[in-house]
Amino acid sequence: MRTQPSSKGIARFGKRALMASVVALVVLSDAVIAGESLEQRVQRYWTARSINDVHTVYGLESAARPGGWLTPDKHQQLGGLPVREIKVVETRIDGDKATVTLQGQVAVGTLGWMPQTLTEDWVLIEGEWYHQTPQR
Repeated sequence: MRTQPSSKGIARFGKRALMASVVALVVLSDAVIAGESLEQRVQRYWTARSINDVHTVYGLESAARPGGWLTPDKHQQLGGLPVREIKVVETRIDGDKATVTLQGQVAVGTLGWMPQTLTEDWVLIEGEWYHQTPQR
């Protein structure tokens, strides 16, 4: 004779498994954001730039850190051309500084979308990579 597991036992086990999965996902997602690699931070920065997510871009600027010179209104003045299809081509890390080469498309007035290669600097501050804000 076979015995069937009780539905209450299955439900309890299912709830525990679900809770454990949710907790694991929350912990893992926080770890990814907190310990992002240079390339992940660069991708997040440029994805935010391409969709005009000013809050994310500002948060990844080195000069926006506490004590920095960049304020939200100054950040708006930095501007920049619309971008899309950004790809990281090369990263060179030297201690707490990095140089990143990117390729993508830039909207140039009536000329439309033009291919562009860009090299920019990133800096490691308190274990996190930040875009080196250009002084303008």
